[in-house]
Amino acid sequence: MSNHNGQDPNFSQQWGGQPPQGGPYPPVPPGPAPRKRSWFARHKILTGLLALVAFIVVVSVASQGGKSSGDAAASDTATAQGAGAQSTTTEPTDSAAPESEPTTTSAPKDQGKDEGKGKPGVGTAVKSGDLQFTVTKVVRDQASVGQDFLAQKAQGRFTLVYVTVRNVGKESQTLLDSDQKIKDADSKTYSPDTTAQIALNPDNNLFLEQINPGNAVDGVLVYDMPASVRATAIDFKGGGLFDDAETVQLR
Repeated sequence: MSNHNGQDPNFSQQWGGQPPQGGPYPPVPPGPAPRKRSWFARHKILTGLLALVAFIVVVSVASQGGKSSGDAAASDTATAQGAGAQSTTTEPTDSAAPESEPTTTSAPKDQGKDEGKGKPGVGTAVKSGDLQFTVTKVVRDQASVGQDFLAQKAQGRFTLVYVTVRNVGKESQTLLDSDQKIKDADSKTYSPDTTAQIALNPDNNLFLEQINPGNAVDGVLVYDMPASVRATAIDFKGGGLFDDAETVQLR
């Protein structure tokens, strides 16, 4: 039989309330059960991340709402301004003068006939670079040039320009017959016929003629032109690459 302290009375009487020497101690009563923590307390990092995501979502929604409101207001303002501008535009009246049609002005057909006035002509010397040119005679409407087996027949008609070329510079100059162009009244240009020049004058044809300082050569430039076309001028060019051409009238 136990007393109210849960101890055997015989045990107390025998040992004076103390456990026997070397005997077991009475059992220790269990302590209070540990308090269980919540899910958020046990997952602090994840909870913080969720809170941050929620904050970002709220801010984004708020900013989008404000932007939509601003865009709508701006659109309404632009529409109102456009309507106001349309209302102030003046409608064209039927009394306005129509635009004039573009016109084309053509040069006179005979304009080229007056271009030679006041320019050097036959017998007048002109200078291009270090070469001086003087036309001494012009022969037109030649059906052929040369004799016997050297004769050359024109496709149209030959025009013969007799010229004297003098080197007035200090160095030797090379005359290129291909640089000397003849022109008609429409300013079309024609190159010399080197083969016809050789047939006409084999010894003095001005083809790649080398002229020393102070010397002069005489020759004939031959041009094959249509029978209905008349030569009106010739452009002479010196032996230099950048020499400007000089014009002589052949009227």
